[in-house]
Amino acid sequence: MPAPAVAVEAPALPKKREKAPKEKKEKKKKKEKAPSVARAPKAQRAAAPVKPRYQLPPSGVLLRGPVVMGYPEKTLQITLEQLGFRINARESIEVPWGNVKKIESRRGRVLVRVKNGRPIAFGIPVEGVSEPILAGPLSRVVKEASSGNLDLAGSAFLELQNATDSLRDRFHDEDDPLIPTVVGLVFVLAGLTVSALLPDILAIATRTPVGPGAYLVDSPLALIDPRILAASFAAGAMLAAGVVRVAMGKGATAWARGTLRGWHGGGRRIVDLASRGLAAIVLSPALAAALLLGSIVLSLPSTRVQTVIDQSGFHLMSAVPFFDDDRAWSTVTKIDTVPAPTQQHFEGIAVVFTFNNRSPVSTLDGHLRGGTDKQLFDAANKWWEDAR
Repeated sequence: MPAPAVAVEAPALPKKREKAPKEKKEKKKKKEKAPSVARAPKAQRAAAPVKPRYQLPPSGVLLRGPVVMGYPEKTLQITLEQLGFRINARESIEVPWGNVKKIESRRGRVLVRVKNGRPIAFGIPVEGVSEPILAGPLSRVVKEASSGNLDLAGSAFLELQNATDSLRDRFHDEDDPLIPTVVGLVFVLAGLTVSALLPDILAIATRTPVGPGAYLVDSPLALIDPRILAASFAAGAMLAAGVVRVAMGKGATAWARGTLRGWHGGGRRIVDLASRGLAAIVLSPALAAALLLGSIVLSLPSTRVQTVIDQSGFHLMSAVPFFDDDRAWSTVTKIDTVPAPTQQHFEGIAVVFTFNNRSPVSTLDGHLRGGTDKQLFDAANKWWEDAR
């Protein structure tokens, strides 16, 4: 019989060595921060002491009324008090009588000279329009008030009242229909004349000088350019105001102020508005002069747009010098002539220069100086051939 099988045990699998558990190091306790000491609050800068709003302490009111100051004129209120006077301007004006050196009338205004300060000038308005004639009587009223006592029944105040009451009668004496007629005619005729001459005057004054054999193409401003119209009629307004003032003296300004106050009356609305406009022209030559100067200054950049053509090439000047451009004859691709009006080009032609990838240059819309279009065409072809 076969021998019985004996069970043999399999060898035990080798076990992995178990690592000894590492002892966890106790984390060092963070050092406790020392309690922060409360910082002392920053010392605030002491605010500058506020200046007192009023330099003049309140006192008894002697007289209160409207005045005008500045240019353009602003209607304010003056208060004459026992201790001084105050004007309710944007920055209130308070002047004690002890600070006043002199009170006088000058150029239709009351001029108050003060110690350690600029003089204060103001006028008196009548129905919204300043009246220079009243500056003398008003200065005497202010002088009387500077003593601390103003008598409303005294001669100074009565003189001011009488001068104010006589203004309307004086206007009716000077209300001559010839005045607005002269102002209107001079204004319109002078404005049209200047508008026809001013573009060429500006072009001649700003023209770039060129040597012999060179050509200049410039473009004077148009007659209907807003800058030319504004400058022309501003000059016309100045001339009209000067003519009327010289011819009619103070009567012209008296008529103008009365017209602006609406004392003329009785006419149509259109006539009344036209009369007010002409009256403003008579009274405001300085405003017209400022408009003339501003319009000419705004026109100067456009008068700089010119082109000089000579043997070296093209020199294009623009309104801003930064954009000036110089082009050589080698960049020209074509030279042509086109029909042109004989008023500006008496030969009936204009020259057009075409460039490679650049805008063309033409004498069609400009004025050619230094020769005719035919002469420019012949010289340009010669210079072009020499450059190729």
